[in-house]
Amino acid sequence: MRVAVLGAGVAGLTAAHRLVLDGHGCAVYERWPGLGGQAATIDVGDGALVERYYHHLFPSDRHIAALCEEIGLPDELEWLPSKVAIFTGGRSHPFTTPLDLLRFGPLSPLARLRMGAAVVLLQRRHRTAEPFADMTARDWVVRHMGRQAYDVVWGPLLRAKFGERCADRVSMAWLWSKLTLRRQIRGQDARGERLGYPRGSFETIFRRLAERIEQHGGRVLIDRPATRVARDEAGFAITPGAPGSFRAGHDPRSFEPAGPPERYDAVLATVPSDVFEALLDRRLAEELGDPYLERVRAAEYHTALCLLMEVDRQLTDSYWTNVCDPGVPFIGVIEHTNFVAPARYGGRRFAYVANYVEEGDPLLELDLDGLLDAYDDGLRRISPAWSRDAVKQAWRFVEPAAQPIVTAGYPRRMPPLRTPVPGLVLANTTQVYPEDRGTNYAVRLGEDAAAALVRSAAVR
Repeated sequence: MRVAVLGAGVAGLTAAHRLVLDGHGCAVYERWPGLGGQAATIDVGDGALVERYYHHLFPSDRHIAALCEEIGLPDELEWLPSKVAIFTGGRSHPFTTPLDLLRFGPLSPLARLRMGAAVVLLQRRHRTAEPFADMTARDWVVRHMGRQAYDVVWGPLLRAKFGERCADRVSMAWLWSKLTLRRQIRGQDARGERLGYPRGSFETIFRRLAERIEQHGGRVLIDRPATRVARDEAGFAITPGAPGSFRAGHDPRSFEPAGPPERYDAVLATVPSDVFEALLDRRLAEELGDPYLERVRAAEYHTALCLLMEVDRQLTDSYWTNVCDPGVPFIGVIEHTNFVAPARYGGRRFAYVANYVEEGDPLLELDLDGLLDAYDDGLRRISPAWSRDAVKQAWRFVEPAAQPIVTAGYPRRMPPLRTPVPGLVLANTTQVYPEDRGTNYAVRLGEDAAAALVRSAAVR
């Protein structure tokens, strides 16, 4: 079977790798001139690679760990201590261990105890997200942790990530995944947090996957997007786009075609939901039908607006600072070199300023200098060491389909991997429920998508 995989992110590369190992011919089409999708790296100078958006792994991330073993990188993942803080009330508070929670001054002593007990009971009693599918995180937190825990901690965090319009509708299944799958607050995990990072950046994993795909007869075509997907009696036709199409944005309808359509027996699309629909020719969209496309259209995303800076000084003593202060115009400071030692980068330091915003947010209109201006006061509040002259170089990245919004009742709206058209599979971050994103879940999604494609094509 000849398969076109659309997207060379983690899910697309994993799926293509599995398909070629199973004997299928495979070509991967990627809009961006690089591998990894939202986990792609950039060269920040002197050959040093840093992800465009902050990334790390949790000890529970078994899918990507197993993949590293399979592709001959058993020692690639390094596990390093991490420190988390919450900025609220004008200061940062350590928030890594249960002891930090017990000392967390913005909550009353009773509220601290109640919040910790609720997390422990959740981890011990609930092994699946199913009981929480139709419940909002707000309702569960208020009922089990108390109003103060929601007003001081969880409400501000949800509003920062999902915005005022969506925060109170976020599913408890989403919060369950954060509180149970990623880290336990008892046993060894209670003494501190250790997170994973590839010794050579995530690029090492992506390059090895691409190499193995090509060694088994596949093709990985970067800077070569699909502009159209059609289907007839002979199979599927992919119209490729010209190099440099990424400069036109994400809508494939704006890409210049580059050559005649290329034929395949099946298509596995790992692109965002709106891009998927834009790729379909009229006949294929009609074959998919409105019930499936309505689920595709139900996907709602927030845009990631990420500022990566090389700085000449340490800004905080934490790796990850969550911002729970409505007066600060971003949601977090992730100081990468408080996690991975600056020695990895020749003594250089890198930090991210993270944000999720709705389409049309005024921050998206700002260029790099404008964004630094907008964030200046907030960074000064969080870091006494902050000054604009600390920035040696900086980059601004925008990803429109970065953060799926998982609201109550989400499973009923989520499209299945197998579409109504045999041989056509959709696999993107809207389908990793109850999680929402992450390289580990993208590996799992790619594996599941490859299996779903084989089953779907078999019924043709």
